[in-house]
Amino acid sequence: MALGFDLENFDRPVLSTQIARLIVEILGEQGVSPKQAFGGLAFDESDIDGEDAFLSFNQMFSLIDEALRLSLTPWLGLKVGDRETVGTWGVLGYAIMSSANEIEAAKIGSKFFQAAPSLMETTITIDGYRQRIQMDPIFPIARLVPFCVEENVMGILRVASEYLQEPPTPLEVHLSYPKPVYARKYEEYFGCPVRYDQPQNVVWTRAPTDQPLRTSDPASAAICLKLAEQLSARHKGEDNFLRIVRRELLRTPGKMQDMEAVASGLAISSRTLRRKLKELGTSFRLLQDEIRKSLATDYLTHTSMSVDQISARLGYTETTNFRRAFKQWTEVSPSRYRATKSNISSSLP
Repeated sequence: MALGFDLENFDRPVLSTQIARLIVEILGEQGVSPKQAFGGLAFDESDIDGEDAFLSFNQMFSLIDEALRLSLTPWLGLKVGDRETVGTWGVLGYAIMSSANEIEAAKIGSKFFQAAPSLMETTITIDGYRQRIQMDPIFPIARLVPFCVEENVMGILRVASEYLQEPPTPLEVHLSYPKPVYARKYEEYFGCPVRYDQPQNVVWTRAPTDQPLRTSDPASAAICLKLAEQLSARHKGEDNFLRIVRRELLRTPGKMQDMEAVASGLAISSRTLRRKLKELGTSFRLLQDEIRKSLATDYLTHTSMSVDQISARLGYTETTNFRRAFKQWTEVSPSRYRATKSNISSSLP
């Protein structure tokens, strides 16, 4: 099943395929063949083989969507993250594990996370004795946020245990989504307090120290850092600023930010934001509408939220304004769109 958004930036092949291969491996253990996993997708298993294989975000998210539908375990993200190794993170993993100490490793991970098959934008800050790891969605598909957060948190914890002398343990986890039916699995995997319906997705661990890593290797670190810089460059380019703006718009689930708030988050003026977007042939309103449309269709198709609730979540003060905008995007009303999608779903075998 293909995903319901078409933001241009997500069609570029920039993601290495280690996580995709883990997903297929776990599905295979559950009796799901690669043919089944890729049956409804526009690519197949051959596209994730090899060190030089890359997927677009659209391809990756479509595989995750299908995997969650086929998997016997809705906590698939936890299982995937729990299997990750330094090798899963590729050159970034090796650059981190070769670092001199914990502080340097954290800085490298935060700076070059794009060199790994990362499904979320990760920001690391130190607050006293605690390290704050914030994970922001970079795509407007709310239903996949749990998988991506689960994979990210468990991946960080599992990979860090390979090179830290004192493996990290979560102190507290905040999640932007409601408590899932399998919440007890979070208790088993995280072993710390978990809070739901929070403003952001955040995990706190102890702060990094100057303690040397068990796997420190300065020569290897220098080589891997160069490779990480090259891979991160795949994400750069003219549309990088657009990606950053979209990330800001998605940073606060349940509240669509206005131009002033986004500009503030980017530490620029709203005038500068407007000018930069104009230079790239778009506008803040167009980007906002792209994301609103994608989120709206996703909510209508995959949740039981009322039209009023969806309207409020997308930042509309009046539901009539949302209905009008939605009809401009899709040529049908929100209720009609939901009914059509429900009919299609009920007719599938």
